[in-house]
Amino acid sequence: MKLGPLVLALLAAFFACPFGTAADEPKREPKPRFKGVEVYSWKDDKGTWQFAIMDGTNRNKTEKEVKTAPTVYAGTDKFTAALKLLAENEMVFWSHRIQGFEFPPKDDLKKIDGAAKAAKIQLERAEK
Repeated sequence: MKLGPLVLALLAAFFACPFGTAADEPKREPKPRFKGVEVYSWKDDKGTWQFAIMDGTNRNKTEKEVKTAPTVYAGTDKFTAALKLLAENEMVFWSHRIQGFEFPPKDDLKKIDGAAKAAKIQLERAEK
């Protein structure tokens, strides 16, 4: 038996499989969370906008709890990428019940609103 055709077949199969497969990429959540999600935003000491996405609850969060959450995203681009991973029809509540938290500038809000619409999530922002 000649090994040439077998080696060629194995090499073809190896290179046909992409190295960065879709299985390596984060997937969208399969269904909306029970109480939706809450979003908090603030500027850090360097002037970078920070965004926290947290499970919705019936209680107020503390500043420390929000700022140390594992789901804090630095910058609008990372935040909008995170929104795309939420389930379709997810309810996202964005308000500022904690002093020192604020909304980013209007241009950033437009970009975020567009990303939410494209991701088919329901973004509710409570303006002061």
